[in-house]
Amino acid sequence: MRYPLLTQSFLDREMRGVQAAGLEVEVHPLWDFGNASEPAPGGPRVVRLKFFATLLAALAEALRRPGLVVRGLRALLRHRPTFAEGWFMGIWGGLCALAKADYFRRAAPCWLHGAWATAPATTALGLSALLGRPFSFGAHAYDLHRHGGDPLLPLKLRRARFVHTTTQMNVEDLRRRFPEAPAEIVLARRGLSTLPPPRPTEDDDWSARTVQLLSVARLVPKKGHRFQFELMRELHRRGLRARLVILGDGPLKRPLRQEAHLDGLDIHLPGAAGPAEVAEAYRLADIFLHTGIVDEEGDRDGLPNVVPEAMAAGALVISSPGGGAAEAIAHEQTGLIADPHDPAVLADAVQRLRDDPALRARLRPAARAWVEREFLAAANARLLAQRMH
Repeated sequence: MRYPLLTQSFLDREMRGVQAAGLEVEVHPLWDFGNASEPAPGGPRVVRLKFFATLLAALAEALRRPGLVVRGLRALLRHRPTFAEGWFMGIWGGLCALAKADYFRRAAPCWLHGAWATAPATTALGLSALLGRPFSFGAHAYDLHRHGGDPLLPLKLRRARFVHTTTQMNVEDLRRRFPEAPAEIVLARRGLSTLPPPRPTEDDDWSARTVQLLSVARLVPKKGHRFQFELMRELHRRGLRARLVILGDGPLKRPLRQEAHLDGLDIHLPGAAGPAEVAEAYRLADIFLHTGIVDEEGDRDGLPNVVPEAMAAGALVISSPGGGAAEAIAHEQTGLIADPHDPAVLADAVQRLRDDPALRARLRPAARAWVEREFLAAANARLLAQRMH
């Protein structure tokens, strides 16, 4: 919906990868309210949306193509959303398609792509119907699972040329839920544009110092930050010195900060951080924590980009079992798997990494090798560009 965002720098890397593969890319954010970020130089051209101009342009196009508007409304009613955000995404995506139609008639793009399966894919679907251009869209964990997934997914999967997803978990879920859908499902992970230098072979004794723990995530329930607090309490009970830094912003920031203050634990929540600050945090971290869960709305993580980013930087990862993260973190091969619901199990994993230098020496190069094989933006974006030519 919005672009660019600090939490979605991976999209910028992906689009630059598509550009490098020979396609000209133009970005049309569908919602600019509350977005203070500016695109980095050298990236794709960004065409901003103006709210009232969008409504007027949508009305003009609706009067020109009333039959198509009626079919769109019938489709939304046929795939009726069960939650308020679903209605908003469907209606706003349709309005944006109407508003952008005249622009794209003149621009004549060869391909339309919605980065997410919600409003962006609805806009791409509508523009495809209005202009007769092929379209594709991305479908990821949020789109597929929160409140049961985007309600218009069945229609989009029938009309799209291909669907982009970033985990094998999502590929299997789409095939299971929509076995008759003709759209090709393309597994293309995100990726890094460049890799940080490999971490030097360590020679320090972790047991003689404070272990540095890191989490980089939005402060929302599905990230499981409350389990990280339980972990810190358990480590304190065991007398194991640890410091936890949680980088990110979100609705849970205030209660988490209050909890950290009241407990007196060595937990720090400095807020959102830019790419350079996050890269430095990875470099300083001993262990990266991914404690993702399925929240009350059914939302969950696929493979959070921060996991392979931390692996590339040499931080050792302790991850929740299952989900897309398990495609990168193989237990005792590229990291450790621990159930976040059990603080003792999490603490055992931290203590094991602290006390076993041979394990650390085995995990770190294997994790780096996975990133080099699976998580390079240029190679993964090329898979998408090949289908858009």
